[in-house]
Amino acid sequence: MFSLFLWPIIFLILVATVWIVALDEISDIRNNAEQDAMARAQSISRAYSEQLTRSVQQIDAVTLNVKYLWEKQGMDLDLREALRRGLLPPQLYITIVDRNGMGVTSSLGGAPIDVSDREYFQFHKAHQTMTLRVAPKLEVGRRSGKTIVRFTRRLETANGAFDGVITVGVDPTFLASFNDEGALNPHDFISIRHEDGALLVSEKGNNIRGSQVHINPPVFATDHGVMLMDADKYKDQDARILAWHKLMGYPLISYAGLSESDVLAKQKEVINSYRQFAELCTVLFLLIAAIGTCLSIRMAARKQQADEIRQTYQLAVDEAREGFFTMRALYRENGTVQDFVIEDCNTRGASMARYSKSSLIGKRLSEFSLLQDLETALSAFRHAMETGFFEDEFEVSAALPGAPQWVHRRLIRSGKGLAVTLRDISETKESERLLIKSANTDALTGLPNRYWLVNSLPTLLRVAGHRNKAMAVLFIDLDDFKQANDRFGHAVGDKLLKMAAERLKSVIRAGDEVVRLGGDEFTVLLSTIESTAEAERVASRITEAFTEPFRILGHSMNVGSSIGISLFPEDGLDADTLIQKADIAMYASKSDHKGIFRFYNDELYQSIRSKLDAEEELRYAIAKKQFFMVYQPRVDTRTGDIRGFEALVRWQHPTRGIVPPAQFIELAESTGSIVPLGSLVMDCVFRQIAAWQNMGETPVPISLNISPRQLDAGGVDQQIKDLMKRHKVSADLIEIELTESVMMSEVPAVIDQITAIRQMGIKLHLDDFGTGYSSLSRLQEIEMQVIKIDRAFVSRLGTSSQADVLVKTIVLMAKELDMSIIAEGVETIAQLETLQHLDCDEAQGYLIAKPVTAPEARKLLQQRRIFMHAENDALPV
Repeated sequence: MFSLFLWPIIFLILVATVWIVALDEISDIRNNAEQDAMARAQSISRAYSEQLTRSVQQIDAVTLNVKYLWEKQGMDLDLREALRRGLLPPQLYITIVDRNGMGVTSSLGGAPIDVSDREYFQFHKAHQTMTLRVAPKLEVGRRSGKTIVRFTRRLETANGAFDGVITVGVDPTFLASFNDEGALNPHDFISIRHEDGALLVSEKGNNIRGSQVHINPPVFATDHGVMLMDADKYKDQDARILAWHKLMGYPLISYAGLSESDVLAKQKEVINSYRQFAELCTVLFLLIAAIGTCLSIRMAARKQQADEIRQTYQLAVDEAREGFFTMRALYRENGTVQDFVIEDCNTRGASMARYSKSSLIGKRLSEFSLLQDLETALSAFRHAMETGFFEDEFEVSAALPGAPQWVHRRLIRSGKGLAVTLRDISETKESERLLIKSANTDALTGLPNRYWLVNSLPTLLRVAGHRNKAMAVLFIDLDDFKQANDRFGHAVGDKLLKMAAERLKSVIRAGDEVVRLGGDEFTVLLSTIESTAEAERVASRITEAFTEPFRILGHSMNVGSSIGISLFPEDGLDADTLIQKADIAMYASKSDHKGIFRFYNDELYQSIRSKLDAEEELRYAIAKKQFFMVYQPRVDTRTGDIRGFEALVRWQHPTRGIVPPAQFIELAESTGSIVPLGSLVMDCVFRQIAAWQNMGETPVPISLNISPRQLDAGGVDQQIKDLMKRHKVSADLIEIELTESVMMSEVPAVIDQITAIRQMGIKLHLDDFGTGYSSLSRLQEIEMQVIKIDRAFVSRLGTSSQADVLVKTIVLMAKELDMSIIAEGVETIAQLETLQHLDCDEAQGYLIAKPVTAPEARKLLQQRRIFMHAENDALPV
């Protein structure tokens, strides 16, 4: 009877217990699923945020690089060319807009576009902020025609004035890409919003349709977090766990939404299995109540199964790659933790500690070194006992062979002790170290690079400031490196840079640093100096070291160094200021005389600033076409008939009036602005010839001066060909004047352009003959048709028999070579008569006529003659 009542009671107790446990487990599963989903949503959001941050930082770095190139090259910067050379990422649409809103250059190419009405242009024009800005909403790019997320950065002149905008258009799909999209369930999504609320990248997931699934934009009150949003907040009526992260330093919020139905769907089988298990247990317990023997047998079987599971678990723990310890705390009488004793550990943990498993169990922490000194280890263990958790990474002190060098440690309180996990992370730390070294090292020379300088110089300055010590920054540019690189090729150029780096390292002091900024620019940091004399000595050693030619692959190259020096704290307290001022001083030394060094001073800055302002003013004048042409006639020395005009450029300055060529041509040559100016001049001349033809005039040939820099830039022959076709101007109305230095050039590209111009039927003039290094053989090779005698010889005609003989010799030589002769700078009747006597073909100068405007030149064309032969006793017309 006892058994009869005992088993039903046991049955009821067991059934009740099973159902209570099952329902509790189901509740825990639901709660754990939501907690896990929140953790997973935060993890996905964090990963997406980190990936997005790297993408935006890349865009940020690209705008800084483009800004730097713009400040260095200005209007000469060609983003399309930079893209072709791989200097810009192809997935970014980059454009530079000037201060008036006109596109200057773009990686997409095409004609300039006016964007002055765009919001981002108005914003940067009104706000003096240099940080990267993200447009608050999506835009359609006028050049690309695509929907883009726009990033912009303000450009400024050296005095802080607005100078334009760098704009980077990014396809939203570039920002939407996520490396771990496989972690998303069918109804999950990830997205990006501007902190103002606008959706920048569509919410996307396997089963999401449309640009967004939210009915109303979500509100994010904090920089990061997680929350459960009800089903009525979504178009598909599916509740979601939403996690978000705001990007550090950027107005963007990335977020991930995990479908609650998807989360619980994975648990349905488990929940159903618990219910089925409870139902099965009910049936089984009913049978057990009837047959007690079967119950005993089942209990024995379960015990055996538990033992097997325990043994399997122990085996798995022992073979794990992580070290596990269970440690019990030992307390003092006052209740504080005194020590810890090891109650159990796995084989891996004992191996990491350099002990056997049997010898460790029962030992106190104070009796051996668990990869760390005792006081530090006890501090971590006590902290874990107080707070319940502690996690860190530490470098193993005095690591033995085979022992880990870096260990990740996790301590979790369990009752009156701790569960300790140790993982060897030595390989990961070594990879991090190598990665950091690679990021801070120039791949070619092995020197620290610009990234290292930007991150390390501020620290060095702070240390020097705290110690009340002075420092010096030397900015070094290699003289004539580009010529050597162009002449002998990039392989020799790279070898030259390596040798230059070695020379720099060989002459600096111990403790100083040599940094390669890029190209042929280096920086030397003198960490501590007592006086400027120390900086002078180092600079002198560098200058002297570079006087020795470099010998590479049988070539001897003379490459000097121009050095600019700035001093801390006299010239500045921050890294950017010191580098900028050292750069200014270097620029001055290169301008004055290559191969010297200069210290920075304010007068130097003002001088360079004036020159830079002049360069900027000239570039602006060319862009705004503030130039016009005048025409000086050439006449037959016998008849006075007009044989042609020489086109001369003048600058119509808005405030200074007409600026003569002597005040801007040399500047244009030195800065390279002569190239766009030359193109402007050619276009003006061809238009004028076409205009005279349309007026019914019979034009005479007009000669154009072509600069060596234009030929170096290339494409002059094609420009002339295009202008002739566009304006319908024949080759006999155009003549080209070249200097002797161009004629002596051995550059194949220059020679090819001159040959192509000659083959079009255009006459070539050799300008200023006798003042350079002319070669008679080269005259024949290039087939010059006209020689222009320099005014220096013409001015002495009639006053010096030697001058008369020299001019006569030039005339006779030209006649023998079947070339025409033009005398420049004819200012007196005596000079003209001497030229007539010497049988010179044409004359040009103030005696004949000064340069005149196009309308006045037209009158001369109609007149056709400027003077009559003196033998007829006729005065000049």
